[in-house]
Amino acid sequence: MDVKYILPFLESVKSVLEQFGLSDVKRGEISKRDIMHVKTDITAVIGIVGQIRGNIAYSMSKDTAQKIVSSMMMGMPVEELDQMGRSAIGEFANMVTGNASALLENSGLKVDITPPSIVFGQDVYFIISSVQTLSIDMETPLGKIEVNIGLEI
Repeated sequence: MDVKYILPFLESVKSVLEQFGLSDVKRGEISKRDIMHVKTDITAVIGIVGQIRGNIAYSMSKDTAQKIVSSMMMGMPVEELDQMGRSAIGEFANMVTGNASALLENSGLKVDITPPSIVFGQDVYFIISSVQTLSIDMETPLGKIEVNIGLEI
């Protein structure tokens, strides 16, 4: 998978978190997988359609998700991921993927995104298509966000 399709998503994670006042977001471990497989508590999945197609999954621990939602709510403590918290995680995924799709369009690719699906549970296999998935850890002050990118190019 060409780096020009990957970087917009990583840059967007950093950019969106900076909008919530967070800095020091770094790229961590990168791995290839035959299928999209996550081992964390919460995953937001968004589809990409257009000149490139596929799925992006943002996976994180419950603790990291609560901290992200708290940051989105101007620091309000989040003890439980209720309906509003789950919606906020979906919105976070929308913001990141929407920003990435704008960056892809700036490079000449016409793309659109689907609404997010939020999955709670560990050791989940997403067998959505037969493309390889690139998994990139984004290390943030709130915890790790695993960005899983499975694109048909």
